[in-house]
Amino acid sequence: MTGVIDKMMGDGKRFGFIKPDGEEKNIFFHEDKMVDKTAFDTLKAGDKVSFETEQDNQGRTNAINVAVV
Repeated sequence: MTGVIDKMMGDGKRFGFIKPDGEEKNIFFHEDKMVDKTAFDTLKAGDKVSFETEQDNQGRTNAINVAVV
């Protein structure tokens, strides 16, 4: 899947939200789920990314294998 970075949370939190192409609901992602973890520090709202999804043990959909396109 592809989408754009919608929000980034700093101050040591190291996570953000992706707005998938053609969808309304944002998907959570954590720095640990990035293909290149060093790219996290350069991400900003509007950056295009590719990703896959998985459900956590509480049934929420999260992004994994996040990569800058």
